[in-house]
Amino acid sequence: MQLQAVCEKTAEGWQVEVAALDNLKISSKRLDKVEAHIRELAKSHPMAGDCELVIEIIAKMPGIICDVEAAQEKMRLAAKLQEEASAEIRNVVGRMRDEGLTLRDIAVLLGVTPQRVAQLVPCPNAA
Repeated sequence: MQLQAVCEKTAEGWQVEVAALDNLKISSKRLDKVEAHIRELAKSHPMAGDCELVIEIIAKMPGIICDVEAAQEKMRLAAKLQEEASAEIRNVVGRMRDEGLTLRDIAVLLGVTPQRVAQLVPCPNAA
């Protein structure tokens, strides 16, 4: 059973509402304690029964949540671009080696150390 816990920040901590459990309302000083608290209360609730619970924490913080989501999307994009750049530089280093360039020559052209170039050289067994 999937439950959404809508959490709103207050001066004392968090006010939490779980609509699927008859609009269950609880408060918690810390957001990381909300899930365990809901699981404990759900054990005795007839709607939850013996179901496996999946609890989704939803914070009501207009503006901030949008900024967090935008930042996370940029981080995912950055990671993807980093993977692509790494593959491309390894390809370029491999082609330079195929042309007979030394690790030191490649290091000068790339502006890195020869040791870094050695790390970028494709393994002969990798395909």
